[in-house]
Amino acid sequence: MQKLKVYILMMLAASLFAACNKFLDVVPREFHQEEDLFKDIQQAEKEVAVLYSRLPWDFNADDGANGTVLSAGSDEAYHNWDQSNARLYEQGAWNPLSNPLGNYNGMYENVRIAYHFLENIDKVPVLEASIREQYETIVIPRYKNEVKFLLAFYYFELFKRYGPVPIVDRYYRIAEMNELLKKDRRPVNELVQFIVKLCDEAAPGLPLTYEADPNEVGRVTRGAALALKAKTLLYAASPLFNGGEVDGQPVNVNGQSVKNTLLALKNSDGTPLFNQQYDANKWKLAADAAMEVINLGQYNLHPVQQELFYKRNFTEVIFHKQGKSYGASWDRNLMPNGTDYGASGSLSMTNAMINSYEMDNGLPVDDPHSGYDPDIWVDTTMRVFRDRTWKTANVRIRGMYHHRDPRFYTDVYFNGMPLLHRNVITEFVTNAGSNNDGWGNKTGQNTRTGYYVQKWVDPTQNPKDRPNSNMRNFPVFRLADVYLWYAEAMNEFLPAPNGDVYHYINEVRKRVKMPALPVAGRAEDLTKQGMRRRIHNERKIELAMEGHRFFDTRRWLIAHTPECTQLMGLNINGGGADFYKPTPVRTGARVFNIYHYLMPIPTVEITKAPGVLVQNYGWER
Repeated sequence: MQKLKVYILMMLAASLFAACNKFLDVVPREFHQEEDLFKDIQQAEKEVAVLYSRLPWDFNADDGANGTVLSAGSDEAYHNWDQSNARLYEQGAWNPLSNPLGNYNGMYENVRIAYHFLENIDKVPVLEASIREQYETIVIPRYKNEVKFLLAFYYFELFKRYGPVPIVDRYYRIAEMNELLKKDRRPVNELVQFIVKLCDEAAPGLPLTYEADPNEVGRVTRGAALALKAKTLLYAASPLFNGGEVDGQPVNVNGQSVKNTLLALKNSDGTPLFNQQYDANKWKLAADAAMEVINLGQYNLHPVQQELFYKRNFTEVIFHKQGKSYGASWDRNLMPNGTDYGASGSLSMTNAMINSYEMDNGLPVDDPHSGYDPDIWVDTTMRVFRDRTWKTANVRIRGMYHHRDPRFYTDVYFNGMPLLHRNVITEFVTNAGSNNDGWGNKTGQNTRTGYYVQKWVDPTQNPKDRPNSNMRNFPVFRLADVYLWYAEAMNEFLPAPNGDVYHYINEVRKRVKMPALPVAGRAEDLTKQGMRRRIHNERKIELAMEGHRFFDTRRWLIAHTPECTQLMGLNINGGGADFYKPTPVRTGARVFNIYHYLMPIPTVEITKAPGVLVQNYGWER
């Protein structure tokens, strides 16, 4: 049987359907006529294609201004382009009327499509006799499980943004819209159980792999369903959704208690929506769910971590948003933008991110025994792709860049490192004419911190000399992430870390040749609190620029802390040693108030049914 590839379906969906503006449209514009989709199975498949096509791509450098907002809206990076929506989140200027990362209506459109498919697919005739039996016994049952997963996935996307939301549990027709408008927000526990139930229903009916039919690679697998379940339970166990406290102490933001503000929200009938009491057993549920994914034995860490982001990978990646062949524009939007590179680097990595990369001895840079010395020069060698071959280049770099975690050298472009035919120059006062990657006369484009983001860039890419095209996917779930879920959940559940906590974080570190934890002589690594810091930091580094940090800092209730709000770089207009002095990127820190921990329900949704949907704390104004 000739099956449609997922990416072909996505292209068909893009060309045949337009997204509906409102969940309540009489005949949503994603369908020409709803009935038409169920005249034949090949038409019905297009609904599944729409749901796949709308999966998020949380770091998309090909969309230079707004494809990387989750990174630039967190402490990972600063967007060099003032037209980016990242400015809204940096300045605290987003609100119920302007929240580009929300997509509340879009998520519910997807929910409606999913239920429409699930409630009608068994009625659809398979007109082609040669494929009828296979479709009726294998393909359609699998489609139903794929759609259940996608339904759960879009509810999780709502959950991590808004917390409790209304649960729409079937397809509503126009005559039933008044009934639909009576649906209020459901408590966190109920929403989590709903998502988990969908995952549990879908997983047994999904294949472990599509190796036998490469045309289907990119569809949902059993591992993806179990991973979504585990991630949902991890979020449910985290402080934002589990009592608003850490180590028994309530978290306060500028004198306001999270427990007594964000988590005190109730429906108009008095139903509490959040958990104000901590439940340690939620961490055990998350750990057990992560272990279910691991125990499948289906996935392995890819030997070269850097390759995950410019090559397609199906061994570590559990589920991905299927991409395409990207030309040099992807890399160009990240690479340093001296004229001779032909790039236009959109993101500056922050000092907070730079300082989070450990030394290669496994110690944080602020550990007095780490050997970190930012005030010296070091003559050393680095590998570089130059003259279309790999070479070893002699370089003189600042001591702060010497002997760092190997991921530092694949994630960051810094002053003095070799790149293609020359070394990177982010120190503007260096006389390099137009071949300069620093601030200078390209304000609004060049780095604001003295750094660019290298992760996701093909190290052999040369935008001006035979530029490469790379087949990229976005890893939604990958094994390294699951290992860190397990380590985090077990560390939080136990009074002190055990061997399993260390084993799974060390699996991630071992791949990049970082020392195992605990580091000898470092007492903090033996404690729950010390390992929490280690696990948080390992996620920050391993998953950098993948769209996780924005939500991690929120679920951990640390997004308001100086660690996450101070916006510092280097002295981009200085020279010599003065260039390396920590310097604010803008006047004042990032704006982060207590209500920024949850996104606001859009005003239009609140006004549709007055008194039914309650607004998240702080956004009522």
